[in-house]
Amino acid sequence: MWGSVVVVAGDRVVLWIMFCVVGALCAKSWQWFISSIIFYSGNGFDFSEDFGPKIYMFDFTDDDRYLAKPREKFLIAIPFFVIMTSFVLLLIGLSLM
Repeated sequence: MWGSVVVVAGDRVVLWIMFCVVGALCAKSWQWFISSIIFYSGNGFDFSEDFGPKIYMFDFTDDDRYLAKPREKFLIAIPFFVIMTSFVLLLIGLSLM
């Protein structure tokens, strides 16, 4: 009996590692999203000040022309990342059941 439990637990090690990594990314994305809501609501939603991490809209990470503007980060990039990491975390969590 214990041998079968160990085999099943051994098969799920990768899922648990993925759950921890994606969970950390999900928590960090929620933290940035909530912090940006607090920052911009206290600032009167003035998007002239940049807040949060640098997010590049394309794969050109050496060119600052492709940096996301503060409004694009707040309305598109960070919510998209929150939704995607939450969805992947939900799928991994359901596969662990």
